[in-house]
Amino acid sequence: MKVAGFTLVEWLVAMVLGLFLLAGVLSVFVAARSNTGSAIEQSSLLENGRLAMRLLTQDLRWAGFWGDYTGLPMQVGSGLALSAGAQVPMSKDCFDERSEGSLPSAVAPARAIWIAHIDSSKAMSGLGCVTASNRIADSDVLTIRRLIGLPQSSALDDNRFYLATTSQSAYLFPGNETPPDETAMPHRQIWEYQYHLYYLYPSAGGGHELRKRMLTVNGGSWLISGALVSGVEKMVLQCGVDTSVVADGKLDKFVAASDVTAQEWNEGRVLAVRVYLLMRAAQPDRGYVNRQIYQLGHVTVSGNGDGYRRLLLESTVALRNPLLVAGGGE
Repeated sequence: MKVAGFTLVEWLVAMVLGLFLLAGVLSVFVAARSNTGSAIEQSSLLENGRLAMRLLTQDLRWAGFWGDYTGLPMQVGSGLALSAGAQVPMSKDCFDERSEGSLPSAVAPARAIWIAHIDSSKAMSGLGCVTASNRIADSDVLTIRRLIGLPQSSALDDNRFYLATTSQSAYLFPGNETPPDETAMPHRQIWEYQYHLYYLYPSAGGGHELRKRMLTVNGGSWLISGALVSGVEKMVLQCGVDTSVVADGKLDKFVAASDVTAQEWNEGRVLAVRVYLLMRAAQPDRGYVNRQIYQLGHVTVSGNGDGYRRLLLESTVALRNPLLVAGGGE
């Protein structure tokens, strides 16, 4: 019995059709993999951005919280006193443009917040603890002073500073000293005093990361090791300021932090902070060209045609209003 097989032409046609089908399957696979990678990258951008924004805005909401010590400036001699041990060595401190460090002094009021701007040449007024070689141009550095958590009712940490407060007086001391008792300060409460500094730092992969310094007795304003959040390309802050001749506790306009005067900072006229964060993917996306323009308040950032995906986040935080706390304003 004769059995018919495939001819050479039929085999060639079948192979060509198979190759076309295989190429189609592979192209779908590559496209799906690329889309999945892009989706994962965008999800990572969003999650990192949300985390960075949450860290900053939660701290900002409590800036200038001094417990029950209200209506008075945070300045030594105006109801506030420091113990003999409440000191930070100059070599371990961070100073603002007034040469005021992380602890209150008798020279000028301690600011609940202060923001320093790093210009395009990486120059900045104050905060020399953020070294010039590690500064990110056209970004801001945020400092916050406040009390942490709830009043302390147990043993104090030797490596922290604390503030004993009443409505009319305050006493700052390190945790390794004996706090004032009820006889010296009737009905006093004891809180942890903290100074935080947030800034951007170059990361190993060529991007930027959000870092933080905090205050301790032994280390001064020391660096928390590692990045808080990676992928933060720019951090720009604008201030909502009360510009009235006589402060009325009302926000009049938002300006760049560098445009806020020393008097406005000292008088607590910054009533809100608008936070802009520009997130950038860790790796470029093959086949993607970023030609977008991102507006971070008064700062413009261009994608410059690179392959990095970016995400711009914005949030506004109303600060504690010292005029309203003291019973002023409307």
